[in-house]
Amino acid sequence: MPSISMEAMFGLTTRFLVSVEGFNLGGWARCQGLEVKFNPVRIIEGGNYNNDVVLRGEIKCPPVTLSRAMNPDGSTDSVQTWLRKRAEEWINGYKSGGGGTATITLLHAHGGVVAKWMLRNVYPESWKGPDLDAMTLGVATEQLVLAHEGFL
Repeated sequence: MPSISMEAMFGLTTRFLVSVEGFNLGGWARCQGLEVKFNPVRIIEGGNYNNDVVLRGEIKCPPVTLSRAMNPDGSTDSVQTWLRKRAEEWINGYKSGGGGTATITLLHAHGGVVAKWMLRNVYPESWKGPDLDAMTLGVATEQLVLAHEGFL
């Protein structure tokens, strides 16, 4: 069986690097929700029998969901530290003016940058750790959901 290089292994397991407010949240295997919906509003204008009139609608961006296998470097240190900081600010009202900026970087199989997205006014929406069950041989995963105001 041929051995797999670290570059190939990195490319197969970690395709997205994420940082928020200067916190490096490490590499993630899955990123869902990079989407923009413009929601145009169609109205029927009296006397216009050719077509509907299209008006600008509300721009909406769904939350971004990140998933990966848990690891001691990224999961415990960076993510939990950032979540503790945000929870303290949230509860005690230390920070005014909204959330920070997040950068999501897509990497190719050799670790080079393919694309980057900057999310505005980012807050943690939720974090889910692994389901702990000694009877299974599954991989312990974590999921981080980021609420934001857009990336355009």
